Amino acid sequence: MKIIDTEAMWVEIPLIPLAEGGISPYRGHNLPIGKGLVNASSLIYKIVTDEGIIGWGESNRIINRDTHFAIFENLIKPAILGKDPYDVFTICSQLLRSVETPIASNGIISGIEIACWDIIGQACGQPICNLIGGQIREKVEIAYCLGIYSEEETIEKIEQIKAQNYSVIKTKGGENVELDIRRAHFFREQLGNEIKLRIDMNQAYDVSEAIRYLNGVDELNLEYIEQPIPTNQFSALQSLRARAKTPIAINEDCYIRHNLYECIKRNAIDIAVVDLDQIGGITRMTKISNLCSEAGIPLAHHCGFDMGIKLAAILHVNAALEAFTHAMDSTYMGHQDDILKEKIVIENGSYKVPELPGLGIVVDEEKIRRYTIDK
Repeated sequence: MKIIDTEAMWVEIPLIPLAEGGISPYRGHNLPIGKGLVNASSLIYKIVTDEGIIGWGESNRIINRDTHFAIFENLIKPAILGKDPYDVFTICSQLLRSVETPIASNGIISGIEIACWDIIGQACGQPICNLIGGQIREKVEIAYCLGIYSEEETIEKIEQIKAQNYSVIKTKGGENVELDIRRAHFFREQLGNEIKLRIDMNQAYDVSEAIRYLNGVDELNLEYIEQPIPTNQFSALQSLRARAKTPIAINEDCYIRHNLYECIKRNAIDIAVVDLDQIGGITRMTKISNLCSEAGIPLAHHCGFDMGIKLAAILHVNAALEAFTHAMDSTYMGHQDDILKEKIVIENGSYKVPELPGLGIVVDEEKIRRYTIDK
Protein backbone atom coordinates (compact mmCIF):
# COMPACT_ATOMS: atom_id res chain seq x y z
CA MET A 1 0.00 0.00 0.00
CA LYS A 2 1.30 3.46 -0.94
CA ILE A 3 0.37 7.05 -0.15
CA ILE A 4 -0.65 8.73 -3.43
CA ASP A 5 -2.02 12.07 -2.21
CA THR A 6 -2.22 14.24 0.88
CA GLU A 7 -3.82 17.54 1.73
CA ALA A 8 -3.81 19.97 4.68
CA MET A 9 -6.73 22.26 5.57
CA TRP A 10 -7.02 24.98 8.20
CA VAL A 11 -10.38 24.73 9.97
CA GLU A 12 -11.99 27.07 12.52
CA ILE A 13 -15.21 26.34 14.42
CA PRO A 14 -16.82 28.84 16.85
CA LEU A 15 -17.16 27.99 20.51
CA ILE A 16 -20.61 28.24 22.11
CA PRO A 17 -20.93 31.49 24.10
CA LEU A 18 -20.99 31.13 27.87
CA ALA A 19 -24.43 32.79 27.99
CA GLU A 20 -25.78 29.99 25.78
CA GLY A 21 -24.40 27.16 27.88
CA GLY A 22 -20.93 27.06 26.31
CA ILE A 23 -17.44 28.19 27.32
CA SER A 24 -16.66 31.21 25.13
CA PRO A 25 -14.72 33.39 25.56
CA TYR A 26 -12.28 30.90 27.08
CA ARG A 27 -9.71 32.88 29.07
CA GLY A 28 -6.58 32.03 31.02
CA HIS A 29 -4.27 34.34 32.93
CA ASN A 30 -2.18 34.99 29.82
CA LEU A 31 -5.04 36.66 27.90
CA PRO A 32 -6.35 40.16 28.69
CA ILE A 33 -9.52 40.59 30.73
CA GLY A 34 -12.58 40.51 28.52
CA LYS A 35 -10.78 38.57 25.79
CA GLY A 36 -10.21 34.89 25.20
CA LEU A 37 -10.63 32.12 22.70
CA VAL A 38 -13.86 32.24 20.70
CA ASN A 39 -12.90 29.73 17.99
CA ALA A 40 -11.34 26.29 17.94
CA SER A 41 -8.61 26.00 15.27
CA SER A 42 -7.00 22.90 13.82
CA LEU A 43 -4.94 21.74 10.88
CA ILE A 44 -6.75 18.79 9.28
CA TYR A 45 -4.85 16.23 7.21
CA LYS A 46 -6.22 13.90 4.54
CA ILE A 47 -4.05 11.05 3.29
CA VAL A 48 -5.14 8.92 0.33
CA THR A 49 -3.69 5.51 -0.55
CA ASP A 50 -3.55 3.53 -3.77
CA GLU A 51 -6.01 1.06 -2.22
CA GLY A 52 -8.63 3.76 -1.82
CA ILE A 53 -8.31 4.01 1.96
CA ILE A 54 -8.42 7.56 3.31
CA GLY A 55 -6.82 8.42 6.65
CA TRP A 56 -7.55 11.54 8.66
CA GLY A 57 -5.36 13.44 11.10
CA GLU A 58 -5.64 16.60 13.15
CA SER A 59 -3.20 18.91 14.87
CA ASN A 60 -3.99 22.02 16.89
CA ARG A 61 -0.50 22.86 18.09
CA ILE A 62 -0.25 25.59 15.44
CA ILE A 63 2.27 28.34 16.06
CA ASN A 64 2.01 30.09 12.70
CA ARG A 65 -0.43 28.99 10.01
CA ASP A 66 1.60 30.17 7.02
CA THR A 67 4.75 28.56 8.35
CA HIS A 68 2.98 25.27 8.94
CA PHE A 69 1.52 25.22 5.44
CA ALA A 70 4.96 25.99 4.00
CA ILE A 71 6.48 23.11 5.99
CA PHE A 72 3.69 20.81 4.85
CA GLU A 73 3.92 21.68 1.15
CA ASN A 74 7.72 21.81 0.90
CA LEU A 75 8.88 19.15 3.36
CA ILE A 76 6.14 16.83 4.53
CA LYS A 77 4.11 16.24 1.38
CA PRO A 78 7.10 15.35 -0.85
CA ALA A 79 8.50 13.14 1.91
CA ILE A 80 5.42 10.96 2.43
CA LEU A 81 4.15 10.52 -1.15
CA GLY A 82 4.94 6.99 -2.27
CA LYS A 83 5.53 5.75 1.28
CA ASP A 84 3.74 2.81 2.88
CA PRO A 85 1.61 4.08 5.80
CA TYR A 86 2.53 0.91 7.71
CA ASP A 87 6.02 2.43 7.98
CA VAL A 88 4.59 5.10 10.28
CA PHE A 89 7.51 5.11 12.74
CA THR A 90 10.11 5.50 10.00
CA ILE A 91 8.08 8.20 8.22
CA CYS A 92 7.71 10.28 11.38
CA SER A 93 11.31 9.81 12.51
CA GLN A 94 12.56 11.06 9.15
CA LEU A 95 10.16 14.01 9.21
CA LEU A 96 11.24 15.01 12.72
CA ARG A 97 14.84 15.21 11.54
CA SER A 98 13.74 17.48 8.68
CA VAL A 99 12.04 20.13 10.84
CA GLU A 100 14.21 21.98 13.32
CA THR A 101 11.66 23.34 15.83
CA PRO A 102 10.71 20.29 17.95
CA ILE A 103 7.36 21.37 19.46
CA ALA A 104 6.04 22.81 16.20
CA SER A 105 7.30 19.82 14.22
CA ASN A 106 5.82 17.35 16.69
CA GLY A 107 2.46 19.08 16.25
CA ILE A 108 2.52 19.01 12.47
CA ILE A 109 3.86 15.45 12.32
CA SER A 110 1.44 14.05 14.90
CA GLY A 111 -1.43 14.85 12.55
CA ILE A 112 0.27 12.86 9.77
CA GLU A 113 0.98 10.03 12.19
CA ILE A 114 -2.66 9.85 13.34
CA ALA A 115 -3.79 9.66 9.69
CA CYS A 116 -1.37 6.77 9.04
CA TRP A 117 -2.73 4.89 12.06
CA ASP A 118 -6.26 5.53 10.79
CA ILE A 119 -5.30 3.91 7.49
CA ILE A 120 -3.61 0.95 9.21
CA GLY A 121 -6.66 0.32 11.38
CA GLN A 122 -9.03 0.45 8.42
CA ALA A 123 -6.79 -1.88 6.40
CA CYS A 124 -6.68 -4.36 9.29
CA GLY A 125 -10.36 -3.99 10.13
CA GLN A 126 -9.47 -3.07 13.72
CA PRO A 127 -9.88 0.05 15.90
CA ILE A 128 -6.55 1.68 16.73
CA CYS A 129 -6.79 0.76 20.42
CA ASN A 130 -6.63 -2.93 19.44
CA LEU A 131 -3.40 -2.31 17.52
CA ILE A 132 -1.53 -0.60 20.38
CA GLY A 133 -2.14 -3.11 23.12
CA GLY A 134 -5.84 -3.88 23.20
CA GLN A 135 -8.80 -2.11 24.73
CA ILE A 136 -8.83 -1.97 28.53
CA ARG A 137 -11.39 0.86 28.86
CA GLU A 138 -14.72 1.21 27.06
CA LYS A 139 -15.29 4.75 28.35
CA VAL A 140 -12.98 7.67 29.09
CA GLU A 141 -13.93 10.08 31.86
CA ILE A 142 -14.01 13.78 30.96
CA ALA A 143 -12.56 16.71 32.88
CA TYR A 144 -14.82 19.61 31.79
CA CYS A 145 -12.49 22.54 31.02
CA LEU A 146 -13.46 26.06 32.07
CA GLY A 147 -11.73 29.39 31.62
CA ILE A 148 -11.74 32.25 34.11
CA TYR A 149 -15.21 33.78 34.54
CA SER A 150 -16.99 35.99 37.05
CA GLU A 151 -18.40 34.36 40.19
CA GLU A 152 -21.95 34.68 38.87
CA GLU A 153 -21.02 33.08 35.55
CA THR A 154 -19.07 30.36 37.34
CA ILE A 155 -22.00 29.44 39.60
CA GLU A 156 -24.33 29.10 36.63
CA LYS A 157 -21.79 27.06 34.67
CA ILE A 158 -21.11 24.71 37.58
CA GLU A 159 -24.83 24.01 37.92
CA GLN A 160 -24.98 23.10 34.22
CA ILE A 161 -22.00 20.77 34.59
CA LYS A 162 -23.50 19.06 37.63
CA ALA A 163 -26.80 18.57 35.81
CA GLN A 164 -24.94 16.84 32.97
CA ASN A 165 -23.31 14.37 35.39
CA TYR A 166 -19.68 15.39 34.96
CA SER A 167 -17.53 14.52 37.95
CA VAL A 168 -14.25 16.34 37.13
CA ILE A 169 -13.67 20.04 36.38
CA LYS A 170 -10.48 21.74 35.24
CA THR A 171 -10.07 25.49 35.40
CA LYS A 172 -7.36 28.10 34.98
CA GLY A 173 -5.40 30.13 37.50
CA GLY A 174 -2.28 32.25 37.58
CA GLU A 175 -3.69 35.79 37.80
CA ASN A 176 -2.22 36.38 41.27
CA VAL A 177 -1.77 34.19 44.32
CA GLU A 178 -4.38 35.73 46.62
CA LEU A 179 -7.05 35.83 43.92
CA ASP A 180 -6.24 32.27 42.86
CA ILE A 181 -6.54 31.00 46.44
CA ARG A 182 -9.91 32.71 46.88
CA ARG A 183 -11.10 31.34 43.55
CA ALA A 184 -10.07 27.78 44.46
CA HIS A 185 -12.01 28.03 47.74
CA PHE A 186 -15.00 29.47 45.87
CA PHE A 187 -14.93 26.55 43.42
CA ARG A 188 -14.77 23.99 46.21
CA GLU A 189 -17.70 25.64 48.01
CA GLN A 190 -19.79 25.45 44.83
CA LEU A 191 -18.72 21.95 43.87
CA GLY A 192 -18.88 20.28 47.24
CA ASN A 193 -16.61 17.29 47.76
CA GLU A 194 -18.10 14.93 45.20
CA ILE A 195 -16.57 16.64 42.13
CA LYS A 196 -12.83 16.56 41.49
CA LEU A 197 -11.10 19.88 40.78
CA ARG A 198 -7.81 20.42 38.95
CA ILE A 199 -6.28 23.86 38.35
CA ASP A 200 -3.79 24.83 35.63
CA MET A 201 -1.38 27.70 36.28
CA ASN A 202 0.40 27.59 32.89
CA GLN A 203 3.79 28.38 34.49
CA ALA A 204 2.49 31.59 36.12
CA TYR A 205 4.26 31.41 39.50
CA ASP A 206 7.76 31.63 40.79
CA VAL A 207 8.67 29.18 43.54
CA SER A 208 7.72 31.40 46.47
CA GLU A 209 4.32 32.16 44.92
CA ALA A 210 3.71 28.49 44.26
CA ILE A 211 4.48 27.67 47.90
CA ARG A 212 2.04 30.36 49.09
CA TYR A 213 -0.65 29.04 46.77
CA LEU A 214 -0.18 25.43 47.80
CA ASN A 215 -0.29 26.36 51.47
CA GLY A 216 -3.53 28.24 50.80
CA VAL A 217 -5.31 25.35 49.07
CA ASP A 218 -3.93 22.26 50.79
CA GLU A 219 -7.20 21.71 52.66
CA LEU A 220 -9.29 21.70 49.44
CA ASN A 221 -8.39 18.20 48.23
CA LEU A 222 -7.55 19.37 44.70
CA GLU A 223 -6.91 16.57 42.24
CA TYR A 224 -3.72 18.38 41.25
CA ILE A 225 -2.20 21.73 40.40
CA GLU A 226 -0.78 21.76 36.87
CA GLN A 227 2.56 23.33 35.88
CA PRO A 228 2.68 25.91 38.69
CA ILE A 229 6.19 27.12 37.77
CA PRO A 230 8.12 27.54 34.51
CA THR A 231 9.73 24.59 32.75
CA ASN A 232 13.20 23.18 33.44
CA GLN A 233 13.07 23.86 37.21
CA PHE A 234 13.51 20.31 38.46
CA SER A 235 14.91 21.10 41.91
CA ALA A 236 12.11 23.59 42.51
CA LEU A 237 9.49 21.00 41.56
CA GLN A 238 11.12 18.56 43.97
CA SER A 239 10.89 21.16 46.72
CA LEU A 240 7.25 21.96 45.98
CA ARG A 241 6.25 18.31 45.97
CA ALA A 242 8.04 17.71 49.28
CA ARG A 243 6.20 20.61 50.96
CA ALA A 244 2.69 20.20 49.56
CA LYS A 245 -0.24 17.90 50.23
CA THR A 246 -1.72 18.81 46.85
CA PRO A 247 -0.41 16.64 43.99
CA ILE A 248 1.90 18.38 41.50
CA ALA A 249 1.48 17.83 37.76
CA ILE A 250 3.53 18.98 34.80
CA ASN A 251 2.30 19.77 31.30
CA GLU A 252 4.61 22.10 29.37
CA ASP A 253 7.63 20.27 30.80
CA CYS A 254 6.40 17.09 29.10
CA TYR A 255 7.03 18.60 25.67
CA ILE A 256 10.71 19.31 26.21
CA ARG A 257 12.75 16.25 25.38
CA HIS A 258 13.93 14.34 28.48
CA ASN A 259 12.14 16.66 30.97
CA LEU A 260 9.46 14.13 31.91
CA TYR A 261 12.14 11.51 32.46
CA GLU A 262 14.15 13.96 34.58
CA CYS A 263 11.12 14.79 36.72
CA ILE A 264 10.42 11.10 37.27
CA LYS A 265 14.04 10.40 38.11
CA ARG A 266 14.08 13.21 40.67
CA ASN A 267 10.75 12.15 42.19
CA ALA A 268 9.52 15.68 41.46
CA ILE A 269 5.95 15.08 40.24
CA ASP A 270 2.80 13.14 41.00
CA ILE A 271 1.08 13.29 37.58
CA ALA A 272 1.96 14.16 33.98
CA VAL A 273 -0.47 15.89 31.60
CA VAL A 274 0.45 15.00 28.02
CA ASP A 275 -0.82 15.71 24.50
CA LEU A 276 -0.52 13.77 21.25
CA ASP A 277 0.43 16.95 19.38
CA GLN A 278 3.45 17.92 21.44
CA ILE A 279 4.52 14.33 22.10
CA GLY A 280 4.52 13.57 18.37
CA GLY A 281 1.67 11.10 17.92
CA ILE A 282 0.31 7.73 18.97
CA THR A 283 3.54 5.74 18.56
CA ARG A 284 5.57 8.02 20.80
CA MET A 285 2.70 8.25 23.29
CA THR A 286 2.84 4.48 23.79
CA LYS A 287 6.48 4.89 24.85
CA ILE A 288 5.60 7.69 27.27
CA SER A 289 2.81 5.58 28.76
CA ASN A 290 5.12 2.60 29.23
CA LEU A 291 7.72 4.79 30.94
CA CYS A 292 5.13 6.24 33.29
CA SER A 293 3.55 2.86 34.04
CA GLU A 294 6.91 1.51 35.13
CA ALA A 295 7.56 4.60 37.26
CA GLY A 296 4.10 4.65 38.82
CA ILE A 297 3.25 8.07 37.37
CA PRO A 298 -0.37 8.40 36.17
CA LEU A 299 -1.24 10.30 33.00
CA ALA A 300 -4.04 12.66 32.01
CA HIS A 301 -4.51 13.85 28.44
CA HIS A 302 -4.44 17.56 27.70
CA CYS A 303 -7.03 19.39 25.56
CA GLY A 304 -6.30 21.39 22.41
CA PHE A 305 -9.90 22.29 21.47
CA ASP A 306 -10.07 19.09 19.42
CA MET A 307 -12.63 18.82 16.60
CA GLY A 308 -13.32 15.10 16.49
CA ILE A 309 -10.44 13.49 14.62
CA LYS A 310 -7.80 14.11 17.26
CA LEU A 311 -10.39 13.48 19.99
CA ALA A 312 -10.97 10.00 18.56
CA ALA A 313 -7.22 9.37 18.56
CA ILE A 314 -7.00 10.50 22.19
CA LEU A 315 -9.80 8.12 23.13
CA HIS A 316 -8.02 5.15 21.53
CA VAL A 317 -4.85 6.04 23.41
CA ASN A 318 -6.75 6.33 26.70
CA ALA A 319 -8.62 3.10 25.98
CA ALA A 320 -5.46 1.03 25.44
CA LEU A 321 -2.62 2.52 27.49
CA GLU A 322 -2.41 1.59 31.14
CA ALA A 323 -1.02 4.85 32.55
CA PHE A 324 -4.05 6.96 31.51
CA THR A 325 -5.89 6.58 34.80
CA HIS A 326 -7.08 10.20 35.13
CA ALA A 327 -9.94 11.91 33.28
CA MET A 328 -9.00 13.60 30.01
CA ASP A 329 -9.35 17.38 29.63
CA SER A 330 -11.93 18.39 27.03
CA THR A 331 -13.81 21.37 25.60
CA TYR A 332 -15.62 19.38 22.88
CA MET A 333 -18.94 19.91 24.68
CA GLY A 334 -18.51 23.66 24.23
CA HIS A 335 -17.99 23.68 20.44
CA GLN A 336 -20.79 24.75 18.12
CA ASP A 337 -19.96 21.88 15.76
CA ASP A 338 -17.31 19.35 14.81
CA ILE A 339 -16.19 17.85 11.48
CA LEU A 340 -17.76 14.42 11.88
CA LYS A 341 -20.89 12.85 10.40
CA GLU A 342 -21.88 11.82 13.93
CA LYS A 343 -20.62 13.39 17.14
CA ILE A 344 -18.59 11.30 19.55
CA VAL A 345 -20.95 10.04 22.24
CA ILE A 346 -20.89 11.39 25.80
CA GLU A 347 -22.67 9.43 28.55
CA ASN A 348 -22.70 10.56 32.18
CA GLY A 349 -19.54 12.61 31.91
CA SER A 350 -17.54 10.08 29.88
CA TYR A 351 -16.77 9.51 26.19
CA LYS A 352 -17.61 6.21 24.57
CA VAL A 353 -14.58 4.90 22.68
CA PRO A 354 -15.35 4.60 18.92
CA GLU A 355 -15.62 0.96 17.86
CA LEU A 356 -15.23 1.08 14.06
CA PRO A 357 -11.87 0.29 12.38
CA GLY A 358 -9.13 2.92 12.46
CA LEU A 359 -10.15 6.04 14.36
CA GLY A 360 -13.70 4.72 14.33
CA ILE A 361 -15.24 7.94 13.02
CA VAL A 362 -16.70 9.15 9.71
CA VAL A 363 -15.39 12.57 8.66
CA ASP A 364 -17.82 14.97 7.02
CA GLU A 365 -15.93 16.58 4.13
CA GLU A 366 -18.74 19.05 3.49
CA LYS A 367 -18.27 20.36 7.03
CA ILE A 368 -14.54 20.67 6.45
CA ARG A 369 -15.20 22.75 3.33
CA ARG A 370 -17.68 24.88 5.27
CA TYR A 371 -15.26 25.65 8.09
CA THR A 372 -12.02 25.84 6.12
CA ILE A 373 -10.18 29.17 6.25
CA ASP A 374 -8.34 29.94 3.00
CA LYS A 375 -4.57 29.72 3.19
